[in-house]
Amino acid sequence: MNDTLTDSEWEISWNDSLSVGVAEIDAEHRQFVARVNELNRAIVECRDKPTVERLLDLMLMEASHHFWHEQRLLALWKYPQRAEHAAKHARLTEQFDRVMKEFERADVSFTWALKGLHIKQLLVDHLLQEDMKYRDFLRQRPHAARSGGGGEAARRRTAETV
Repeated sequence: MNDTLTDSEWEISWNDSLSVGVAEIDAEHRQFVARVNELNRAIVECRDKPTVERLLDLMLMEASHHFWHEQRLLALWKYPQRAEHAAKHARLTEQFDRVMKEFERADVSFTWALKGLHIKQLLVDHLLQEDMKYRDFLRQRPHAARSGGGGEAARRRTAETV
């Protein structure tokens, strides 16, 4: 029996079930899935701590920007649970900060690999559970996404409403 994990066992594949139906958010989610897969590969390959830390930092920086962008769009679309969604983003960010501090103090590769996997799981769970809620809202009101998800014009409208 082979005790080593292969990349494919840890890989997340993008598919339509992960789509929220908004091109720019789906693009950010696809990028997130690619980052998760990159982190998974680094952990499976037992890469050094600075490499894993760099990947975690990059993933968290992109997640922070995505949270900001998503919250602006949810406000524009008048998503009724946007305050709760923003609160979940804030809790996730607090958890990320705590886990990253623990990661920075950890010297054992097994420990920091677990920290990286924990952050990844928090983000994946958020995508699969929380973001699917606003996907369902948008499916019931298809005009909402079209009125606010269209690139530069939407960013200008978002900036004006914030």
